Amino acid sequence: MRLFAIAIISIALFTQCNSKQEVAQWRGPNRDGIYPEKNLLTQWPEDGPKLLWRFDELGLGYSTVAVTSKQVYAIGTIDSISYIFSFTTNGDLLWKKPLGKDWTKNWPGIRSTPVIYGDLGYISNGFGVVFCFDADNGNIKWSKDIIKDFGAGYLTFGMCENLLIDGDKLFCTPAGKEADVVALNRKTGELIWKTQGSNDSTAYTSPILVTIGDKKYYITQTSKKFISVNSETGEVAWTYKLKGNPLPNTLMFYNGYLYAVDAWKSGSIMLKIAEDGESVNEVWRTFDLDHQQGDMVLLNDRLYGSGNSGRKFGCYDWKTGQEIYSDSINVDVVNVISAENLIYYYDLRGNVKLLKPTEKGFEKLGFFKIKGGTPQLHCSHPVIKDGKLYIRHDNSLFVYDIAKK
Repeated sequence: MRLFAIAIISIALFTQCNSKQEVAQWRGPNRDGIYPEKNLLTQWPEDGPKLLWRFDELGLGYSTVAVTSKQVYAIGTIDSISYIFSFTTNGDLLWKKPLGKDWTKNWPGIRSTPVIYGDLGYISNGFGVVFCFDADNGNIKWSKDIIKDFGAGYLTFGMCENLLIDGDKLFCTPAGKEADVVALNRKTGELIWKTQGSNDSTAYTSPILVTIGDKKYYITQTSKKFISVNSETGEVAWTYKLKGNPLPNTLMFYNGYLYAVDAWKSGSIMLKIAEDGESVNEVWRTFDLDHQQGDMVLLNDRLYGSGNSGRKFGCYDWKTGQEIYSDSINVDVVNVISAENLIYYYDLRGNVKLLKPTEKGFEKLGFFKIKGGTPQLHCSHPVIKDGKLYIRHDNSLFVYDIAKK
């Protein structure tokens, strides 16, 4: 009897441990650019934090890395073929596996960031082919061409969606004749549900998953509209028409409100989602806050990022969209993340800053410039994991020590 009881307890503990899948995805645990790291440097040395390691053979690409507690995953395109790279967190290359031909037209190279969910990884290439791979060795488990299967078309600059997973569902936005949004079984690639197609087209936006009441909603943008879908049933909760062509940004949700860049030269928009999740109303719109790309972060009811079509970096009121203050004008597009209420700023020219937002301005706590790599624009978003700052620039991956000693 005692051995039987021990066996039952062991099985229960094993099941519990394995039910908690480690996830590494686009812009951190909540896809909002905020990393739950602790004990990080609050002042950088004059020449920036220490470079721990770098790798210079990734190939072309603008995606960032996915980092788990044990491995680092990156995607790069070499001679038109994309590869998955996996490293130890100390920089040793574990393996490199081919995915196949990728985007080689304007701005060649892969855009999307891999999602690691337990023992499996997922990536969408520039042609809209979704791959599932073994996170331990890179072997392909399954693939699905969502452009072909759902009657969709290619984007001018290639497909860019950063995939989203919830439980056993993998969500995609083909926005074609056959479906706007689909949910696939992440283990097999089989279709679970699809929404009605509207002959729209997908956009450069990355989706989010929000909880309202006891329901979860997948929310994203197509080329013509915002769309919210019940993640369990596939029923469309609401749509909201855009005024122009959307920019490559990630939606933001907080306390019942949804923030997004509407479209090029159409400004930013705030929508209030009804308490039942089934409708929205526009709260405000501003033309001074239409950051082209790079996303923003929300800290204490304030948005931080580049506004006025990327011409200045500043602080904006979440409730009104109005500028509170700006740090500089004529800045490049800025990729923004945060940890411990500090801002990590990385612009198109390779400038990296550590900023402390105050009531009236930014306190500068550090600066350095990414050296090396190619002259290509610096588009990849930084990642923070276990006291390290990861920055991918085209062919190179740089890893810095930002842990407080």
